[in-house]
Amino acid sequence: MSPANQSQSIDDTINTILPSYDMFTSTVGKTLDTHNDEDDDLQPPCYNNTVRNNSYQSDVSSATATSDASAGLNTMSLSSSRTSVEESMLQGTDENGSFIVADESTCYWKETILDNVHRLPNLTFEKHKVSEAVNIEVHFTKDICEIGKKPELIDPHVYEFNQGDLLNGYVIIQNRSDKPIHYDMFYLLFEGNFMVANPANLQDRVPVKIRKFLEMFDFSASWNEGNINRLVTDVRNPYVCEDIRDPIDGAALCFGDKKFIYPGITYKRFFTFRIPNNLLDSECNEHGLSKHVELPPTMGMPRWEIAHFPERARNKIKDFSMLDTSVSYGVMARFIGRKSTWESDFGEIKITADNTRLINAKGDEYVILKELTNHFRIVPKTPAPTDSERSMKLLENKLMYNNFILRIKEKIDQGNQLIESIEAGNFTGSVEIGRRLSETELELAKCSQLYRPDNIRDAKFNPDRKEYYETFLPLVKKSITGTKSLGTLQLSTPKKEYCICYIPPIRFRQGSIDKRVNSWKFDIPLDLSVKFPSISTKSPNVPTIKGISAEFVVVTLRSDKYAIPIELNHDLLFNKVNTGQFHDNDNVFNNLISPIRQECSKLYSIAKSLGAENFRMEKQLVDDLKAIGQLKQQSLNLVVRGLKVNGKTFNKDSVKWTVNQESAHASVTLGIDLEGLMLKGELVAAKLGKAYDRFSLVPNFQSCYMSRMYHIRLTVHLSNGAYSNIKVPVRVGKV
Repeated sequence: MSPANQSQSIDDTINTILPSYDMFTSTVGKTLDTHNDEDDDLQPPCYNNTVRNNSYQSDVSSATATSDASAGLNTMSLSSSRTSVEESMLQGTDENGSFIVADESTCYWKETILDNVHRLPNLTFEKHKVSEAVNIEVHFTKDICEIGKKPELIDPHVYEFNQGDLLNGYVIIQNRSDKPIHYDMFYLLFEGNFMVANPANLQDRVPVKIRKFLEMFDFSASWNEGNINRLVTDVRNPYVCEDIRDPIDGAALCFGDKKFIYPGITYKRFFTFRIPNNLLDSECNEHGLSKHVELPPTMGMPRWEIAHFPERARNKIKDFSMLDTSVSYGVMARFIGRKSTWESDFGEIKITADNTRLINAKGDEYVILKELTNHFRIVPKTPAPTDSERSMKLLENKLMYNNFILRIKEKIDQGNQLIESIEAGNFTGSVEIGRRLSETELELAKCSQLYRPDNIRDAKFNPDRKEYYETFLPLVKKSITGTKSLGTLQLSTPKKEYCICYIPPIRFRQGSIDKRVNSWKFDIPLDLSVKFPSISTKSPNVPTIKGISAEFVVVTLRSDKYAIPIELNHDLLFNKVNTGQFHDNDNVFNNLISPIRQECSKLYSIAKSLGAENFRMEKQLVDDLKAIGQLKQQSLNLVVRGLKVNGKTFNKDSVKWTVNQESAHASVTLGIDLEGLMLKGELVAAKLGKAYDRFSLVPNFQSCYMSRMYHIRLTVHLSNGAYSNIKVPVRVGKV
C-alpha cells in the first residue's frame, strides 16, 4: 500500500505542473545551450505543425529475425518508405549514421538531445574524476517537502503505490572535487520504462531495448533560467535566481543563474509527482488499443537498479518475468553536458559506447555526466469488468483480429492475381498496378472503420446465452489389424474468467489478506462426453479415466521492436488443438506466431516474384506482421496440488458415466486451491509455505510491447496413454 494519511488538500498546497514531453522541450528544454551564456540572445520558441513520433522509443539494437519469412519482410519495398538520405535528414544524422547533429539553426535541435538521450555516452559508472566527483541522492518523504520543515523519510521498497498516489521527496547534489563543474542540462522526472537487457552479456548495463511509456517532468526541480513557485505560499520573483538556503541543513535550494555545480555547496531540489490513472493515448498511436494505455505493473528488475543498489538483487521478487526483461518506475535525476567542457579540468574522457555520436553544430559531443534513478513498485488497481463488458471486449478483440487477418489475405490475393495476370500476358505496367493497389488499400481502410470500438458497442449479442470452451479428442483402439475408431471425447466448461485477488509480496502487505486468499479457492465444472461411431453395432465402451490434473500457467509475451497490433485474449490464443499427446501443442507459438510467419513467407515469395516496384505494402502492415511473427513467449507451468474431484481425491469411481447407444456423458466439479502452487521440481514439504508468500502473481496486463496473462490447464489422463486438455482463463486483479 502507499504511504497513508496524505493530505486531502494537496491541490490547495502545491502548484507544480508535471508537463508532457513536448511542453518540456518547448520551455525548460530551451535552456540546453551550446553557446557561451553571456553571448546568448533569448529567442522566441519555434512552433511547427510537425507530428512527432513516439520519440522515446529506443531500439538500441534490432531484434534478430526469427525466421526467413520475417527476415524477408525487412527487404520489402514499402509504399511509404523514403531513401536512406531522406531518413537521415529527418533524423538529423549524417548519411552513414555516425553522428546525430543537434543543429541550433533548426527548430528541432533541442528535441534532438532528449529524443536520443539513450544514445549518449554515460559516465555514471565510468572511472573518471568528473563523474566520480558528482554525487546524487534521491530521497522519498511521507509528505510534501517545505523549506524549514524537517521531512519524514520513507523507504520506497516497503510501499506499493497505486494510481493517484503522491511521490514526494528531494534530490541531494554535491560536487566533491575542488573545481566547479559545468553542465548544459539538469532535469528531474518520474518515468516508467520497459527494458530488455543484453542476454549475451550479464554485465552489460545498457539495455538493447528501452521504451519510455511514462515520463513526467517536475519544472521546479529541473534547472530553469528563473524560479517556479511550486507552493501556493511561495512568492519568489520568477526572474531572479535567489540564493535560498534550507535552515534545516543549510542546503542551497537553487542552482543559481549559471549552470555550474560548485564545490563545497550541497544542493537540494524538492519534487512532487502524482501517479496518473492511465498513460497518454499517444503511447498507442499506431493502433489506438485501450488496454495498451493502462498502467502496467512493476515486473522484473532492471540492471540499472542493480548497478546503483546491488543489495536489492538479494530481495528480488519472483514474479516470473523474463530474465532479461523489466517494467520499472522511478524518479530520475540526470546531468547532461559537453565532453569538451570537462576535459581541460579533469582530463581526457574516452568514450566506450558505440559509433553513434550526438554533437552540436561545432562538433562538441554531448555526454551524460551523472544520473541516478531510485526505483519503487507500482501495481495499479484493476477493477473487475462486468460480464457484459467482458463479452463486448472479447467481441471487439475478435473483430480487430479478423480485420488484421483480412488485410493479410487481401494483400496475398492481390499479389497472386498480379502474378497470374503477368503469366497470362495481361501485364499493363507498374503505374496501373500501383494505382490498382492504392485503390484496394483505400477500400481496406474504409472497411477497417467498421471495426472501431465505437461501432462495436452497437453489436447485438444475447447476454443470457451460455457459451462453452470445448476441445475434442478422437478415441482409437490400436491392434495388429490396425486402428479402430471408438468415438470422440469432448471436454467442455462454461466460458468464464476465474478472478483471483492480487496478493502483494510479504514486505508490501498492510493489514489482513484473508479475504484475498479466499478468492484463490474456486470450483471449475467440467463436462465429459463421448460420441460413439454411428456404424458401431456392439455395446459402446466408455473410456477409462486414470486421473485428472491441473496446472496454473503463467504466460508472458514480449515484442522487442514493433508495437503489438492487437489485444490478445484467451479465446484468440488457446483451445485450438488437442493432439492427445503429453506435450501440449495448444500454445501461443502454434496458434498465433507460426500461422503469421507462414503468411509472411507467402508475402515474401510474392514480393520476390513481382519486384519491389510492382508490389508495395503499407509500412504499418509490415510492422504489424513483424510484431506478431517475432513475438517472444515464456510459459511457466505451476502444479496445482490437492486437486479435488467432486470434493474428494480422484479415484476410479470419480467419473460416473451416463451411457446410451449413441453417446455417453459425465460431469465433475474440480476444486482448485492455488495456495499450494509449486514449480515443477520443487520438493513437496511442509516448509514449502503458501504460494503467495514465495512468489508474486502480478495483475493481468497488456502494453504495446509486453503482455501477461494466466490460465489453468486441465488434463484428463486416459488408460490408453492419451491426454485430453482444456484451458480456462484466470484474471489476477487488484481492488
